[in-house]
Order: sequence, then C-alpha cells, then structure tokens
Amino acid sequence: MNQPPQSAALLILGSSALFASMGALIKLVAPDLGNVMVVFFRNAFGLAALLPWIWRARGQGLHSRHLRLHLIRDGTGFAAMVCFFYAIPRLDLASAMLLNYSAPLFIPFIARIWLKEPLVPQILGAVLTGFAGLLMILKPHLGLTLPALLGLLSGVLAAVAMVGIRRMAGLEPAFRTVFYFSLFSTLASALALPWGWQTPSASEWLALLGIGILAAAAQMLLTLAYHRGPAAQTGLYTYLAVLFAGLYGWLFWQETPDALALAGMAMVIGAAIWTTRTGAPSGSRPRSPAPR
Repeated sequence: MNQPPQSAALLILGSSALFASMGALIKLVAPDLGNVMVVFFRNAFGLAALLPWIWRARGQGLHSRHLRLHLIRDGTGFAAMVCFFYAIPRLDLASAMLLNYSAPLFIPFIARIWLKEPLVPQILGAVLTGFAGLLMILKPHLGLTLPALLGLLSGVLAAVAMVGIRRMAGLEPAFRTVFYFSLFSTLASALALPWGWQTPSASEWLALLGIGILAAAAQMLLTLAYHRGPAAQTGLYTYLAVLFAGLYGWLFWQETPDALALAGMAMVIGAAIWTTRTGAPSGSRPRSPAPR
C-alpha cells in the first residue's frame, strides 16, 4: 500500500492538533458563553482569518453559477457545526470528536442517493462494523442523551456536506467553496446572536479568537494536505484529532472513556478509513474536506 507523501502527513498531523485544540477551547468557554456565541465567533473570526487567502485568489472571482449546490453544502455543514459544538461541552471530548468524524460511514449511502454512485459491496461489512462501534460508544441500553444524538447527527450532516463538495468538484475552486461556507455560516449564526449574546471576559475573547484562528488554520492545512496526498491514503491521519482530543480530555477534564467506548472508537476509525479508501473512485474524492 502506498503511503501518502511525508509533507501531506505532517500537514494533517498539524491540522489534527489544531482541530483538537479548537475543540478544547470550545469545551472550556461554551458552558458560560453558550452555543450561539461560540458558533458565531468561530465563523466570524475564521472568515476574517481567511481574507488574505481569499484576496490572493480574487483573480478567480467570487461569483458562482452553482448557488443551489452551495446552499445545500453550506446549510448542512453549518447544521453539522451547530450540533457538533453543542455536543462538545456535554460529552467527553474524544467521543464528541469521534461522532463528528463518523461521516465517512454515511457518505456511501448519501452519494448513492444524491450522486447515483455505486454502493461498493466490499464496504458494507466495514460500515456495519462502524455502526456497531458507534453503538458501543453511545450505549443506547443506558439511554441515549440529546448531546450524543446531536453528536451523531453532526456526523450525518457532515457527510451530506462532504458529498456536496464532491458534487461541486470541477465546478468550483476550493477557495470559493470555503469562502461561501464561511460567509453563510457567519450570517446564519448572526441571526440568533441578539438572543444568545453573553458579554465575554477578556480571557473568553482570547479563547473565541483562538477558536476562529485554529479552525481556519486547521482547515487550510487539511486542504493543502488533500492537494498533496490522495484522500484515500491520508484518511488515517485525520483521526489523530480524536487521539489529541482524548489527551486534552484526560489532562484537563480527567475524562477516561471506558473499555467498551475505546473498543467502539477503534472500530469506527478502522471502518471509516476502510470506507474512505474503497467507497468511491479516487477521481470523485472531495478536493477539500468539510470545515468544522
């Protein structure tokens, strides 16, 4: 099996650490500031951080003939973010991250319905294994909680967003896709801001700024990595974010998943990697991942 270029692996390593750091900051400030504040400033500061990149790419223009596709991709991506950010302070950090990263398990079915892509029989066993792992993490026999359900829903919605990116492959440059998502998410989250405003302290302002910058930087590193290495071969490295999140949870919140949850995480990660590698022709991979 070919390994991804070293530069791509290092980029994803950095991206995973930044995504996990973003999650840790969200877990730190969300209980006091609320989901509305965190979602808005993640997008607003993230959009501001992307402006230099957008300025350099201005020659390609921001006008799009595919606004309907952008609306579907941006709407589902934004909803996934809202669900994910809601789950982070209410679950252990590694589980919340893993539920969001379960998206590859749902992509084959969504791509089958939306893009009419063939459902490769070889992946069905991996998908069933992944779903079994999710059940081990969620433990439905103990009662499913709203944060757990919304964490899982964030993975489903992220899968729709990723298929939307795949649908736009060859139609839109990556910078335009990222710009429209950031702009849509900032405007959408601003609508609820008058009802969810909480005046941050100085340290909370710094945390909010950090969330936006970390998210934008992580997305940029991941996008560069997917340009340098095949998505099918770099998928393994994206799950380092779950490991980093687990370390943050253990160090700062004394979170220790039980043995059943750890086994479920391993099953989900293995199944998602296998699904990513065999689920679709390499030419139809999304050129950039769905932002978180």
